Amino acid sequence: MERAVKDLINNLLRAIEYEREEERERHDYEMKNLTGEAREKKGRAIMGLKKRLLSKDISGNYLYNFKRREKIVTEISVGDQVVISQNDPLLSSNPTGIVFETHNHHIIIALTKKLTLSSSGGLRVDLAVNDTTYKRMEDHLMKIKSPEYSQLHKIINGRYKVNAYDRGKDHEGLNGVQNTGVHLAYNNNGFYTIQGPPGTGKTYMAAHLIQALVKSGKKILITADSNGAVDHMMRHCIKLGLDPLRVGNPIRVNHDLKPYTLDYRVYRHVLYKDVLALEAAIDKTKLAQGEVKRPDAKDTRGYDYSELLGLIKNNQRGRGISKDQLKSMKPFLNLQKKIDESYDKIQMLRTAIQGELIEKHQIIACTNSTAGCDLLEGLHCDFLVMDEAAQASIPSAMIPISKVNRFVLIGDHFQLPPVVLNQEAKKLGLSMSLMDHLARLYPYFLTRLNVSYRMHQDINDLVSTMFYDQKLLADPSVAKRRVLDGPIIESYHVEGKEALLKDSKSYYNDKEIDRVKTLVQRLAQKGIKRDQIAIISPYKGQVRQLRKVLEGYEIDTVDAFQGREKDIVIISFVRSNPSNQLGFLNDFRRLNVSISRAKSKLILIGNLNLLRHNEMYDYMLDYIDELKNQA
Repeated sequence: MERAVKDLINNLLRAIEYEREEERERHDYEMKNLTGEAREKKGRAIMGLKKRLLSKDISGNYLYNFKRREKIVTEISVGDQVVISQNDPLLSSNPTGIVFETHNHHIIIALTKKLTLSSSGGLRVDLAVNDTTYKRMEDHLMKIKSPEYSQLHKIINGRYKVNAYDRGKDHEGLNGVQNTGVHLAYNNNGFYTIQGPPGTGKTYMAAHLIQALVKSGKKILITADSNGAVDHMMRHCIKLGLDPLRVGNPIRVNHDLKPYTLDYRVYRHVLYKDVLALEAAIDKTKLAQGEVKRPDAKDTRGYDYSELLGLIKNNQRGRGISKDQLKSMKPFLNLQKKIDESYDKIQMLRTAIQGELIEKHQIIACTNSTAGCDLLEGLHCDFLVMDEAAQASIPSAMIPISKVNRFVLIGDHFQLPPVVLNQEAKKLGLSMSLMDHLARLYPYFLTRLNVSYRMHQDINDLVSTMFYDQKLLADPSVAKRRVLDGPIIESYHVEGKEALLKDSKSYYNDKEIDRVKTLVQRLAQKGIKRDQIAIISPYKGQVRQLRKVLEGYEIDTVDAFQGREKDIVIISFVRSNPSNQLGFLNDFRRLNVSISRAKSKLILIGNLNLLRHNEMYDYMLDYIDELKNQA
């Protein structure tokens, strides 16, 4: 392995450890030093809950409803791992679960075992730290050090002789550049990169690439860093008549895609009737077991059930256990042995069914992290198609890449990079995506899509001019779209004052919140519905405060809103201070994502004088002023 690649991998291994410790320290500090109420204000805990068992899901998890009278405002979302406790969330014995659904006054959580905690005094739910992804990234970075990945080493180091050729039948429904991208990606000799600026249909194009690979008999792994992005890609594939198999916790999959999950397919498999028969037999045996004496822990002296049965079979006594005592335990132990054997058979059946389904499906869909799970240990595919690749760190991307012959990265490295908390980890390269890394090394080995099907001409031209060398074109079908008369882009100067939210490192700005409220009221008077509007901000503190005063609107951070769109987007920039500090507003990628979410109208709210201290914002505001003068 070349020295440069070895150094990169070792730096990334160090970076992962820094990032893991940063997340763990932040979590532990909060849990130890903040009250439950303070953590709830930060959106990472929910207090005063009562529990009720609802049912089981198709994976056999117990679904519990946790409810209270007060409205639940939280950052805890579907798919998050949580800790459930009575008053001490740091107890190692506390059960953990996965959030199944969230609502205004209740939250549904899936647990692998029945919950024994009493809710008489009120239960609390806390967001937990999940170490699994860190471990998988480390394992796969170590794995690719092997000489069998010499081609990947050359690719990473910029020394690979890459090539691709544009030959093949065009796909109906794709534009010229999209078709070129499909052909070059299909015919690559190791990897290919496709950059999809906002609204250019990169996932739609990816589905056509996957369709072409399926027709040629290839086995394909499709991934993204987030569950939402995987689901989005799956929907496009399904529309083309493809049948992806979704691997991973079904709780983290949107409801409309449940029939495509591995768990659902296992449940519908012809052999699953044997699993149901075994489960019924277990229930019957447990009823019988309830009729005989259960050994007390003090009587078994640390022996497990199989050891006790061995003593009985050999007519021996145990440490401090007489033969008569052992004899009295025999009925219970025999029944327990029967139960355990049935559980083993169920596990063997499930594993066999899962293996068969994974083997026969041409398309396996999962997150980058899930590609490293035990279930996919032996998986090897011809192709990997990774969507939103610019948001995946190099270690994250390496998990699925280690399982394929060739890979295609689809995303936009001019939009937001991987999220990294620790500054040392950033310096060591954890915040750089593999897509960005390869785009720098092989700038000629990339197709940039150039037609946007999202934005009005004015918004598109602003984005195109600022970030895409004026080469991003608005398709005629959307170029004149509008929901209101008047200017398409508006900016409002607000002389507010930024402040740090209590128990938080995030900013909010009350005057900007007031202006947002006034604007949405005016929009409502003009007939605009709430579901036509998105309100976004770079700061979680502002989002949290906005959610308290505006109900029924989609309100989120810029980072969380990447990949989404709305007719009208209102951006609150928040920062307003005498030292003219902009913080991470200075990142051009965050501004790109911010202004490219709107389809028909874009409204900017902030201290415009402060924003003009940055050349990028100064240019943007001058551009908007020119549009006003032309109107």
